[in-house]
Amino acid sequence: MSGFRGSDDALDREIAAIEGIAKVRVRRVSAELRELERDLRELRRERARRRADATQMVPETAESDVATG
Repeated sequence: MSGFRGSDDALDREIAAIEGIAKVRVRRVSAELRELERDLRELRRERARRRADATQMVPETAESDVATG
């Protein structure tokens, strides 16, 4: 960034404005991250549910075939 040519007051205002912009951006990113984490938790729960359902759906004939081998 090039040197600031305005007055000290203008410099202070510019600093305050950029700090405000940064805070807004951080809040937005934080909110997006929380949403992504929530979605990820939901997807992982769904995957676990499907895996549990799949293990319960093993046909009995497959289990008896293994036993009689």
